[in-house]
Amino acid sequence: MPPFVMKIKFYKPGNNTRDKNAAHINYIATRPGADRGEPEVGDRDPDAGRDGLDPAGHVKYAAERPGSHGLFGPDEKTPGLKVIQDELQQHDGIVWRAVLSLREDTAKRLGFVSRESWESALRAGMPEAARAMGISENNLRWVGAFHAEAGHPHVHLVIWEREPKRTRGVISNGERKEVRKAFMRPIYAAERSRLGAEKSAIRDMIRDVTRGEMFLERDWAGQVKKARHEVRILEGDPPGVAPGLYDSDREELARRLEGLAKIMPGKGRIALKYMPEDVKAEAREISDWILGKPGFVTSVSRHKEIARELASHYTSRDESLSQAEQNVYDDLRDRVAQLVLKNAAQAQGRDRYKSAGRDYSFKLAAGSLWRNAWQGIERARSREEARGEMEKRAQEQKRMNRRKNEKGQEQER
Repeated sequence: MPPFVMKIKFYKPGNNTRDKNAAHINYIATRPGADRGEPEVGDRDPDAGRDGLDPAGHVKYAAERPGSHGLFGPDEKTPGLKVIQDELQQHDGIVWRAVLSLREDTAKRLGFVSRESWESALRAGMPEAARAMGISENNLRWVGAFHAEAGHPHVHLVIWEREPKRTRGVISNGERKEVRKAFMRPIYAAERSRLGAEKSAIRDMIRDVTRGEMFLERDWAGQVKKARHEVRILEGDPPGVAPGLYDSDREELARRLEGLAKIMPGKGRIALKYMPEDVKAEAREISDWILGKPGFVTSVSRHKEIARELASHYTSRDESLSQAEQNVYDDLRDRVAQLVLKNAAQAQGRDRYKSAGRDYSFKLAAGSLWRNAWQGIERARSREEARGEMEKRAQEQKRMNRRKNEKGQEQER
């Protein structure tokens, strides 16, 4: 699979489209035991269009399938699902459906494993993409939904004109290239920024070399690697796709958050250190529950390994090494506990940073907490790994210098 994939299909209006759209929406919404997983191209139901999903049905599928985080559009206000469905059912023009997908390793590197990053990129790139299709920005209508699919996180887009003007649904090769560029530009912006940071660090090293202030040529590769580690320590690697959150775990986490919200103070700063002891204990217990889940255990174990390795540079006492592991776990637990408090407050509607128009039910808060906790500990892990590599190189350099000094002293004798 290429690092970035873009697929676009179109739907022409027809006499039976409205009835088929309504029937298909009802079909996927009410059929007992309906599989909400992503259909392969060509999957059909009795009332679907030629591509298996009609535009209105695609909107409902994109918003409600497992792994989705709901619809978003050109601005911060969340589009109403029913409003969009009704508009598409009444629309007499062409509707385009697109899927933009990144391979997971690429998405992780670029920081595109969350809904927020895709939202920002699409809002930045959609007007240019529409212009490439011959659609003016003031006549553009679109919605999207992010799916955190392991292996290929992606977004579904539905695009149409407010007042139908374009009569040709096919996107030409030239238009397709320009649309692709319009989306890739904001998606790869973070990569360009990272490479720019590395370039600046290397440029500074070149300047120091020309001044004779630094190192011999043989150290060049090592210093470039060091500069990259320094960037990682500051920023951390983008985290990958969060482990899947099963319905039973979502229900349990939502129940725990609701219980926590009931005992939290109704006012004041939402910070773990300022909370009453019973609230602290409950938030930490929820954090322990999250960190003990199979999807999180490996990352937590890696944190402990790194802490033990860093401590081993200074001590060999087993108690000190075990304490280093406990310290890093306590730090992780309290970081996640802070997220627990924030999400409980948001779900209860008491957080002053609550996004306008966003529904913070406890189930949605559970999903948000799960994802944010994963991203936080993974980013911290990558920073600590980079710090560990830097520390390891520093210790090796010290040993080399010590051997060099010892050898020089022997020669003098």
